Amino acid sequence: MPAQPSAPVPGRTVILTRPAGQNDGLARALAARGWRPLDLPALRLTPEAGPVPDPAAFDLVVFVSGNAVRMFLDAWREAAGPDRAWPAAVAAAVVGPASARALREHPAFGQEPRLVQPAPDSPHFDSEALWAILSAAPLPSRVLIVRGGRGEQGSGRDWLAGRLREAGAGVTLHRAYRRIPEAWTPAQAGALRELARAGAPAAWLLTSTEGVDAVRGQLSPLGLLGWWADCRLVATHPRIARHLITVIAEALPARDHPPMLQTCAPRDEDILAAIESVS
Repeated sequence: MPAQPSAPVPGRTVILTRPAGQNDGLARALAARGWRPLDLPALRLTPEAGPVPDPAAFDLVVFVSGNAVRMFLDAWREAAGPDRAWPAAVAAAVVGPASARALREHPAFGQEPRLVQPAPDSPHFDSEALWAILSAAPLPSRVLIVRGGRGEQGSGRDWLAGRLREAGAGVTLHRAYRRIPEAWTPAQAGALRELARAGAPAAWLLTSTEGVDAVRGQLSPLGLLGWWADCRLVATHPRIARHLITVIAEALPARDHPPMLQTCAPRDEDILAAIESVS
């Protein structure tokens, strides 16, 4: 876990809200540049119980995130045996480089199977970018989409399933994990109160619409929504940015100016550059 300095640093504190264990490298990079990173996960990921689909039953398996990769492959290996390897005839697809890295690094997948993903210079890493790649080639007949909890209903994952079905593919949706709002400790809440009392606008990293809702749910009883809206907000997709604007407008209807909000790609290097740009 990243170190948590005891005193707030006005103007140079950044709150990282990705799930536990996913902020360490970014926190180190930020600390090296003089930031005080606070690791405050908005959501906890819990593996979903129940049977795990066999990838061999499909022509293509789409993973919507690195979390989906890890949760699915860990559960599949536990059910099928630790020596089970990914079927060579089945391609995998991901929406971005973080998921691709998670796949290649997982012992159940490795370097050999075919992996479909948006180009490294894609302006966005999302379902639309992946569909542009998939639709340019003959489509598979049987597709498995591995994703998280029902909070993703109506999101790009359902949009991609719709496009595939319209093109004639049979699509199976599998929920590999659930998202549960985290409960911040009194010490973590106290650190935020100190920053607010000092009038120190921190930077916030927000990486999902569910995370935005969870952060609002944590800050509302603390009376910190107004301070949060005055902070510098970094969202890793335009959809998250739009949701942030809506949430702040609903929570603070009397507010007469928009939040200081920036959108970037979900790669650590892009997040770091975005956070540095708002300092």
